[in-house]
Amino acid sequence: MGYEINEKTFKKYPSSWKEKIKEESYSDKFILISKKPELWVYLGEHGDHLLVTKTGAAIYCSCKGFRINLERKDALGCTHVYSLKISASLGRYRDISYRINKDDLHRIIEEILEVDYSYTLRLKLLEK
Repeated sequence: MGYEINEKTFKKYPSSWKEKIKEESYSDKFILISKKPELWVYLGEHGDHLLVTKTGAAIYCSCKGFRINLERKDALGCTHVYSLKISASLGRYRDISYRINKDDLHRIIEEILEVDYSYTLRLKLLEK
């Protein structure tokens, strides 16, 4: 039997995450980089994290905590998946998807997955 990840997978989180989720939700660190597919980046303290959403809920995050929790199959996800949902509902994010072409999108994803930091994304954020 496979393990399916969808918007209902992450139902609860530890109470110790509450303050971190609140802090992340009200920051301006979530960046929408693509609407189809819906891809986000969280500019974190320890690198950039790529998030994939489905029907408005994050179902994947590239951070280490997400991978560890998924491997343990405790279905907690990470603080970023909960924070993104709140942040998006409040409109507390930057949408630069209209400035990102296909080549830039591939480059941003590649940089985050390889070195946890996207120089290309930083350049796009500086554009007017």
